[in-house]
Amino acid sequence: MRIPYGFNLTSLGTLESKEAEAETVRMIFDYYLAGASLGKVVDLLYKKQIPSPTGKAKWTRAAVDHILSNSKYISIVGFESFTDVQFEKSARCNVDYDKAGSPRKLTRYVSPLMLQI
Repeated sequence: MRIPYGFNLTSLGTLESKEAEAETVRMIFDYYLAGASLGKVVDLLYKKQIPSPTGKAKWTRAAVDHILSNSKYISIVGFESFTDVQFEKSARCNVDYDKAGSPRKLTRYVSPLMLQI
């Protein structure tokens, strides 16, 4: 089992937050709620020279998205902030579901090459 970013495993087998990384988690939630996209959050973390959970200089959008989606972070950011992010993520999503429950994008994109034919 991998220990989530922002937490330490105690000798009792429970998770406790690491304050420096917990501050980064709060920052990620705040940026996202302020309107920043996943890519913009990545750029802001890179500009602040905050290393990713794997120790690399640049975060990935998937890592930021995982932090925003993981309910373990409720203990760091609070229930209200966590649920606000979940509603925001849902509102920003351009995927809709048809009657059979299959995901479909609301907007259909057409390649510019197809317009020339």
